[in-house]
Amino acid sequence: MRLSYRFFLAFFSLVVAALAAFFIALAAGWELPLSALYDFLAVPSNRWAAGIISVVVLLISLYLFLTSFQRSSKREVVLQETEHGYVEITNSALEDLIRRAARHVRGIREVKPILRYNRDGLSVVLRIGINPDASIPAVSEQVQQITRDYLEEKAGIQVRGISVLVESVSFEQKARVE
Repeated sequence: MRLSYRFFLAFFSLVVAALAAFFIALAAGWELPLSALYDFLAVPSNRWAAGIISVVVLLISLYLFLTSFQRSSKREVVLQETEHGYVEITNSALEDLIRRAARHVRGIREVKPILRYNRDGLSVVLRIGINPDASIPAVSEQVQQITRDYLEEKAGIQVRGISVLVESVSFEQKARVE
């Protein structure tokens, strides 16, 4: 979920909760909120502010409404179209394939793949942790090549680019036997 979507959703949830609390107070017979609202709206500048805030809330609600119906193209990759339909693979399946491919590279402790789709196709960012005795340039090049070959062989996907981000350089933790 995109950050802007989460922000708008949280903001909108707070606005709806405040409105619900306001109407609950009115329904319970508490007249103070209603008289406070009348006093607030009696000032012309406050009416303008309330109008602008209402327009912003309306735009956010329309944005959330419209984005709720958009189908994310990032969920799956179309591998091929046959006479019977489409063959697709999910992001999680691709990430599993990438992790499996990275296990073949000596010196890599962990791999966290990030898949990005753009007009050119699939790009992969590999966030890796390696052992300190491994050569970073050699391991990076090897994991890029193995990942590209593995995805092309197993999934039939042409990868446009593979970037490597070395996040940590440390020894593997050995399991203790007690």
